[in-house]
Amino acid sequence: MHLGELESFDAVMRMGSTNRAADFLGISQPAVSRAVARLARSTRLTLFRQVGGRLVPTPEAHALHEEVQRAFIGLDQLRARAAAIREFGAGGLRLACYPALGLSFAPKAIQRYRAKDRSGHVTLLVAGSNAVRDMVASGQADVGLAADEIDVSRVSTQPFMTAPAICVMPKGHRLTNCETVTPADLVGEPFIALSPDDTVRRRIERILEDAGLETRTVVETQYSEVVCNLALEGVGIGIANAMTYRASQFDQRGLVARPFSPTIPFRALILTAKERLKSTQTEVLIAALHDTRNQIGIGNAVAADQL
Repeated sequence: MHLGELESFDAVMRMGSTNRAADFLGISQPAVSRAVARLARSTRLTLFRQVGGRLVPTPEAHALHEEVQRAFIGLDQLRARAAAIREFGAGGLRLACYPALGLSFAPKAIQRYRAKDRSGHVTLLVAGSNAVRDMVASGQADVGLAADEIDVSRVSTQPFMTAPAICVMPKGHRLTNCETVTPADLVGEPFIALSPDDTVRRRIERILEDAGLETRTVVETQYSEVVCNLALEGVGIGIANAMTYRASQFDQRGLVARPFSPTIPFRALILTAKERLKSTQTEVLIAALHDTRNQIGIGNAVAADQL
């Protein structure tokens, strides 16, 4: 069976005659008749009978036509899929992000991506940096955003962002009068700490230890987003990622931020699979990530008056 024979047969079944089928397909009536005859021979089925000068489909023809229609639905889906790949790339995208960027920054980037490609489907996966790397390496994610302390031997990387650690506090707190918060300023304050395995948390502890200082930790959490929300509720003050603060617009919600000294950077990487070409959609998404970062204004440093 050939596609042209099936198309001619389908047209005759739907149009009721070879003449109308030929007009529908844009070919000659003899070409339609020959195609249907070839199909009848190859299937060894009697497909039509002449009754009073009209072609009447046999029960076998109706049964075969049901299968042909199902096959054509699949062909239509293939054509539509090919058109989508031609226009937008290889398919739906999976973006894996570590929480510092996955909870507030990534949704903004996806909105920007969707503005360029309304048909684009994105799955956002939020997980720890090691899990993000594993998803990208195994092909479960097309693009990843992760902290830079991970082993990157199994993925391709490029630097994405360096955001400074900032001290966040509720309005009216005494440290809002400081241009810069130092380790000594943290002493005696109810402190919201990042989780013990966080790189920034470990650096803060080393700085405090070297200075002979201690904080009074009242809450521990994995995420800068939660540090900011807890500070906004007046639970205490904390050290958070400047990108999280800016992306979630905590400044407009009443949370105050001040630069922390000495500078402690939060660094993020873009991860993609090794030895795999990026689709058009993937390139557009990566561009949207960069554009969103630039719009928010976090790159290598944030001045005090920008917070």
